[in-house]
Amino acid sequence: MRTEGVQLKPKGAFHLGVRGIGYEGTDECLHADTLFSALCAAWLLLFGEKELRQDLLPDGEEKPPFLLSSAFPYAGSVRFYPKPLFPVPFGEQVRTKEVRWVSERVFRAWLFGEPIYDLERIHEGRVLLTSMEAGEIAEVLGERDLRDIWLWGIGRVARVALDALTHASELWHFGRLLFRQGCGFWFAIRFLRDDLAEKFWAALRLMGDEGIGGDRTTGHGLFECEPMDLPDELQPQQSQRFLTLAPLFPKRHEVSPLFNDGCAYHWLVRSGWVGGVVPTPFRRKTVRMLAEGSVLWGDATSVYGRFAEITPDPMRPLHPVYRYGFAFPIAVR
Repeated sequence: MRTEGVQLKPKGAFHLGVRGIGYEGTDECLHADTLFSALCAAWLLLFGEKELRQDLLPDGEEKPPFLLSSAFPYAGSVRFYPKPLFPVPFGEQVRTKEVRWVSERVFRAWLFGEPIYDLERIHEGRVLLTSMEAGEIAEVLGERDLRDIWLWGIGRVARVALDALTHASELWHFGRLLFRQGCGFWFAIRFLRDDLAEKFWAALRLMGDEGIGGDRTTGHGLFECEPMDLPDELQPQQSQRFLTLAPLFPKRHEVSPLFNDGCAYHWLVRSGWVGGVVPTPFRRKTVRMLAEGSVLWGDATSVYGRFAEITPDPMRPLHPVYRYGFAFPIAVR
């Protein structure tokens, strides 16, 4: 198994829908199940339905061709990770309740219980990083201080809907995720079949031109992609516990071993519309998954999870619909 890094350089804004009412909200994380669904749509366009089923869709053992992490923000040369959910090892003086993202150096120290100093919080306390990393980002962005600087942010734009019969107008708002120049998304892929690497990069480049997320017809979700180096910690290593960088939908027989003493997790509710090459008026069935940052019992070199079958009842005569639910395990020591 080999793990590669992927950098997504935005060409504009993203709309990553969150569970709720309307389109006002958008997430800061591009979850692995959304990435996999978009890859399937690009795979279908490039290689056809037969190769899509052979390469990516569930077989009898429900083992994926590769493991995907969710896509997380980066700024300059600094990658960010979801906050690990087990207790912070740095001491009581470090406040992490509001923190959602941690830098790579903080993430490594958190996983291995190593001491780390000169910590800073930016984005109103939601991002934790070292002073050295803050200086690296400030130099890339041409800023002197990051305390009042947003590396990415969520904004709203006003739109008008017209009634088809009366032409009466109605104002509504649309949420967009915007990155500063030099910032964007990154994710990791761990190939379980090396023969699919070339196809993966071809599908990813097409996905960058087609867009990912919502409102793609108006230019949202476009990006350029390129490979990037990853630290050794993201390579598969044997361990007794692991942290997942992707939402996990475990098999029934995996539940009891994963939830042993000392695990730490929270739930992520995933729903949405059935998309693909041609949009549909059907909503996927809702599932609960273990969120990124959850720490569970198991060997980080193993494969955990499965494809969740979420076909809405009106679509059952047409074709099945799945949600990608495999962990991206990182060893915790």
